Amino acid sequence: QNGTGSYRAAAAVTAAKVSTSTSREVEVFAVAEEVPAEEETSEEEAASSMESDEKKNGEEVIHKPSCFTDEKGNLKFVNTVVRRPCTIFTVILFLCFGITFLLLRFVFANGNPFTNPENEFDLSDVRSIQYDSLRLAQAEVSAELNAQTTTQLKVQSETKDLTYWVYETQTDEGVFGSSESIAAMKEAFDIFLDDEGFEDYCLLKYSRNESSTEEPKCDVPLTALSMYYPSQYDPDLVASVIEELKVPENVELFNALSLCFARGLYCELVPDEISQEDIDFTIQLSDNITAITKYWDLEGDQVQNFTQVTELASYMLEVDIYRGLVDFGFDKGFSIENPVSVFSRGILFWGGPLADRGNLTEEEKEEADEDDADERKEYVKDTYLDDMNEQAKEGTHSTLNSYYFMVALIFDVILEILQQDAMLALFSLTFVFIWIRVNTGSWFLAGVGLFEILFSIPVAWFIFSVVFRIKYFATLNALSIFIVAAIGADDIFIFMDAYKQSKFRNPENLCDLETRMSWVYRRTGTAMAITSATTCAAFLCTLITPLTSIQSFGIFAAVVILIDYVLVMTLYCTAVVIYHDRFENRGRCGCCCTNCSKGDPTQTALDELQSGEDDEEKGGDAVSTFFRTTFAGFIKTPMNRIIVLVVAVAWIGTATWQLSKIEATKEAEQFLSEDHPLQKSITILNNEFPTADEDLGLKVYFAYGLGEVDRNGVNLLLDPENYGQPVYLSDFEFNEQCQTELMSWCDKLRTDSKYEGLIKRNTGVGQVYCFMEELAAYAIQGNLNDCEYVTTGAWKSEDWQLAPDAIGPLMDGFLRETSCYDDSETIGARYVNEMGWDGTSMRYAALAVEDNVLVPFSQLSESVARKQYDQHVLLAKEIDESVSQVCTGPVVMTDLDEKFVFMNNQSIYVQTAIQSSVLGVAIAFVVLLISTRVLHIAFFASLSIISVLISVTGTMVILGWTLGSIESILIGIIAGFSVDYVVHLAHAYKTASGDTYERVTEAFADMGISVLNGMITSVGASIPLFFCQLQFFAKFGTFLCLTIAFSWLFANFAFMSVLAMFKIPIKNKGCGL
Repeated sequence: QNGTGSYRAAAAVTAAKVSTSTSREVEVFAVAEEVPAEEETSEEEAASSMESDEKKNGEEVIHKPSCFTDEKGNLKFVNTVVRRPCTIFTVILFLCFGITFLLLRFVFANGNPFTNPENEFDLSDVRSIQYDSLRLAQAEVSAELNAQTTTQLKVQSETKDLTYWVYETQTDEGVFGSSESIAAMKEAFDIFLDDEGFEDYCLLKYSRNESSTEEPKCDVPLTALSMYYPSQYDPDLVASVIEELKVPENVELFNALSLCFARGLYCELVPDEISQEDIDFTIQLSDNITAITKYWDLEGDQVQNFTQVTELASYMLEVDIYRGLVDFGFDKGFSIENPVSVFSRGILFWGGPLADRGNLTEEEKEEADEDDADERKEYVKDTYLDDMNEQAKEGTHSTLNSYYFMVALIFDVILEILQQDAMLALFSLTFVFIWIRVNTGSWFLAGVGLFEILFSIPVAWFIFSVVFRIKYFATLNALSIFIVAAIGADDIFIFMDAYKQSKFRNPENLCDLETRMSWVYRRTGTAMAITSATTCAAFLCTLITPLTSIQSFGIFAAVVILIDYVLVMTLYCTAVVIYHDRFENRGRCGCCCTNCSKGDPTQTALDELQSGEDDEEKGGDAVSTFFRTTFAGFIKTPMNRIIVLVVAVAWIGTATWQLSKIEATKEAEQFLSEDHPLQKSITILNNEFPTADEDLGLKVYFAYGLGEVDRNGVNLLLDPENYGQPVYLSDFEFNEQCQTELMSWCDKLRTDSKYEGLIKRNTGVGQVYCFMEELAAYAIQGNLNDCEYVTTGAWKSEDWQLAPDAIGPLMDGFLRETSCYDDSETIGARYVNEMGWDGTSMRYAALAVEDNVLVPFSQLSESVARKQYDQHVLLAKEIDESVSQVCTGPVVMTDLDEKFVFMNNQSIYVQTAIQSSVLGVAIAFVVLLISTRVLHIAFFASLSIISVLISVTGTMVILGWTLGSIESILIGIIAGFSVDYVVHLAHAYKTASGDTYERVTEAFADMGISVLNGMITSVGASIPLFFCQLQFFAKFGTFLCLTIAFSWLFANFAFMSVLAMFKIPIKNKGCGL
């Protein structure tokens, strides 16, 4: 055929060119190598050079005919691609689109395909076992109870949402240091309080007397501003109280007696030697303080002497039973010695249901709540949002900055952030596309390249979810788009550079297109197979972690890399043939519907060959020439190698020193950029305020009647909703003795001073949730209208214990009562986790305490959480010694906000980072050893990977990062990211011929430009991520940039310098050192 004849003519021209160009190359290399005298080539290296003469002269390995190769040694698959490129290209496209359609049909049909990241933990850990033992039992018991009962709530009687205002002073006087600043804070609340329509959405306070005709009023916002805007204010009375509290002995006496004589609680604890004068003093001071605080309603004008109000607040912080009235609005630095609060906060309460619903089932109630939430959200957005944004705008007030967040609006804020970050991700992909276009010189190849990168995701997703039947799809998996963009672009550059090199590397390559493409396919397929296998294996190292989301990410990322490799070797290979046939010669029309199955040579290549131009010296390959001459010459210079290695060792030492200083995070991890207003408010709330009486502390439960959860058949990857089955102890009975012992511990935990550091205090007593006391009072009186009777424990003088069979008839009415400890909650809502009532029997019973440090809305560091957890473990043992004797079975101690399991997760993150890194390096070494069969290459390449690991981690410390969940996950996948460049160079060095210097030169000539393009693409794609608001993506961008940059530097400089320095010869057959 004409095509074959043309290729043979081209081969003849190339053969002539090889002989004429050799002398020129030698001259170039000689100039590059005019350096101080080198050590003479060893005999073994000389022998290695002589043994490879044939290969060096252009004779390739002969491939015998087989099921994969034809009689000419060409790959049969490649032959098919060359002969039917359009058909194969179309088939692969249809397969990609078809699989994507099936993915949408089977995976996306049920809505959001991402798995909710909550409830992630090590299933075998004691904390997760205890957590699920109570959580699953509570869910099952509640479901059984709700199926039998209906609920009727008063309009706007339950708290359904909160609006948080957070203030930060811009002056040295603090937020309460001037009348202007105080008024500025009040303006934020007036947005709502001055609107008559707010009454239709606020939390209403009802009278406990059911027969009362008094209209409910909106609950007063929780803010220190109530002190500065009272409906009445007596400055003389305030001054007298301040004078009394200035005396430390008075404060100490009042704290000792006020619980009994001001609140009527635990009078049995009062010492006998207390005088009547002391009692009168306590009562009088309590009455005076009450006379002041009862008018703190935010309904009056601003107090003129605001400094007096601030002074009163500083002294009231020392008074146990009144501290809760003031501590919420002042920061942790505020005190008598420093009456300046840099920050303040306040909460506005929103109520529900918004209308009288009648009796509803639990399912109907949830639907109605969703409707109410939508209505409330729309009203806030239409009525208040513009004013709220104006208040929060920087510069609105000269004395302070205001921040807000509301649960109903957070989703919109996060969605807006996601959209903005998604646009940055598009910039990354656009950069990848443009750089591929620049290096391939073809819009067609750039488009196909981006297509195969993008469609690696849905094809891998289909295999992951439908073929492997893995249902747990983690949000971490979204990072795979950036991973495949970096690795996919690198594979494309490798393939295209091999295609370009094929027309001058060996004259025999140009005999026909089938031979040429078979050479390209073999050359790139092996190199990319090694890197892809190593990367996949490194990601699969995440399977050693017990955390399902990381396992899911590792599996998915590995499948994505595999599919990307397959698409490069099929779809992109076919696209290159089409490019050769129809696009490389721009004189043709570019149509692929005519005779595109012939193995015709590239006309451009023939023209270049016949004109005598050296393709390597063309402008488009200037970078290849640079790597082949200048860069290789630099590495082959002994002094340069010494400098490189000295700098590398010095840096590794510095990075190791920094790495030794890495520590686990000691504060709540940031979700957004620290400059984002929402993150600022969250950071201030987490770090700048003490745990106030009004703050909700983390509830820790001590439950009886439950066994350890049954985990049989649980596999969260395959079924993310199956955590096991709850186990109830058959011999548990909530009898009189069990009730008495639990009640005894409730009283002890409230009053015993040894628990003050562990259990949060409220009005001078420990915050304990004990449903037995309200149940006992209800059983005696038939209602909970008299809350003083309940809270003072007056019912204890009666025979209050209930026989198990007497509990059932009381429960329906009891659950509907309003709790005396929270006017906005029914008994059923307040004790939903403590009471294991399923409608017929008490399956379990629990008491709960609020932790003094941990809170349910933020994640503190492992060290802080573990200190509290260990104390609760000791407390559980102490409780169990007596209660287990009468309530039967061991105690189940846990929280239900995942703080203890997350504490353990933080430890797992660190372990996983270390284990995955070590295992990843070990796997990389094994794969390199198997693929190269040269020990020293595998060893030196592994050292390069270790150097990257140390460098990236050390730089993280330099940047001020601590070891949180994000950082630990990223460290765990460094090995998977850092193998590509060093593996490419190692493989090119191994497959090259000649002595060490010739191998170095050929390795850089083959892979230098490809590796450089891959690095530029990955670094360029990572830069837009620096500007993401979501911290995970911002840190991932930094991590990606660091890993790729260090990988390129160590692979090109350190790794190749070590090879050039030691000059260890390579045997052509078998294994070698």
